Amino acid sequence: MLKSRILDRKDLDYCYAVFKSYIVAHHSDDVVEILLFTDCGRHYCIIINAMALFEDNMQISELLLSNPLQVLPVLDKALASVCSEMHKGNGHQEVMQPKKNIHGRLTGLPVCAELTRTKLPRTRDLGWFLSVTGTIIRTSLVKLLESKKQYTCNKCKHVFMQEADFEQFYTASKPGRCPNPELCNSVKFTVSSGKGSTVCRDYQEVKLQEQVQKLAIGTIPRSMAIVLQDDLVDCCKPGDDVTVFGIVRRRWRPLNADTRVDIEIVIEANYVQVNNEQRTKSSITEELRQEFENFWSKSCTTPLTARNKILASVCPQVYGLYLVKLAVTLVLVGGVQRHAENGTRIRGESHMLLVGDPGTGKSQFLKYVAKIVGRSILTTGIGSTSAGLTVTAVKDSGEWQLEAGALVLADGGVCCIDEFSSIREHDKASIHEAMEQQTLSVAKA
Repeated sequence: MLKSRILDRKDLDYCYAVFKSYIVAHHSDDVVEILLFTDCGRHYCIIINAMALFEDNMQISELLLSNPLQVLPVLDKALASVCSEMHKGNGHQEVMQPKKNIHGRLTGLPVCAELTRTKLPRTRDLGWFLSVTGTIIRTSLVKLLESKKQYTCNKCKHVFMQEADFEQFYTASKPGRCPNPELCNSVKFTVSSGKGSTVCRDYQEVKLQEQVQKLAIGTIPRSMAIVLQDDLVDCCKPGDDVTVFGIVRRRWRPLNADTRVDIEIVIEANYVQVNNEQRTKSSITEELRQEFENFWSKSCTTPLTARNKILASVCPQVYGLYLVKLAVTLVLVGGVQRHAENGTRIRGESHMLLVGDPGTGKSQFLKYVAKIVGRSILTTGIGSTSAGLTVTAVKDSGEWQLEAGALVLADGGVCCIDEFSSIREHDKASIHEAMEQQTLSVAKA
């Protein structure tokens, strides 16, 4: 693990020069595309591959990963500078608008145990830049965050901006002394009013849970709050499998006398990569397509023999039961969803009910399906309620939020429910809409 240290002015200037040269060399087209947008107040982002950046300059990797709180603002500053220079040096200034709110979003960290995690970070990871993969189970409302407030010193009339403290839930505390370089040392201030006296940002919190299929047997998945700001808000929804790139930080509520300080670890996100969006894209390579064509061309005269060869590889731990394996394979392959001209949607997915005597391998089939499908949830009907299967209303920090259940988390995948007969009748009725219409309607009082 790299050693963390406070960077001096020389290190920050070096980072600024490296970022600026890299952006000009690799992301000039992205900057020009942002300049062509007409909305100057909106927040824009440029996605930068961290591996390519580190290969270009290895020293910058040590500085960024160990001191992200100091280095990432320098990246945004370098982006704004390049944007301004390209706007001034371009001959089409009448169609381009200079932008101030540009953020560099890092993705593609080197694959190693220290930087890419499937388990949530702990106290020893505080202050480091890393990535965590998990499932979004809850999202809050998008709020207005007052990140900076302007104060005026009553003694010397010095005007300055006071930034809200992230570690105290963005509490805008009054400054201790006047920051005037002439050493005023006054402790009395007045909050400024008028245009430009406050800086506000979009703010949202989501809850990330560890992926159950990547944990050891018997381990309970933990969850952690993720802080999203500016252009990152509303980038994901409950049930999404995401990889969060960000800074591990701590925060606590404002202190009170004779009360214990409750400190929690959160991640201040720099970029959120939604992984389940990839399922809509074609992930079949040319080699895989050619392999399938060769397989079926060899068996064009005996297609049933080729089918039996495929079924023999489905759930190999269960001997025989080829009819059941055929049904499981058809459910995994799925059908084609149809959209009528009048807006009616006909689902293409089929449902399967396995009925049999105890010990005939029903649960083995469910475990196999949950293992090979990317977005899948395996649950049992004993003790399952309609709220746990669909959606739960949870009160957090004074507001009600919806937390995703098993059917929402398995969106785009397979939801396997073992011991289905153990679910109560009125709880079974709650999943009928999800099975028929592929939607969930929520009406919580």
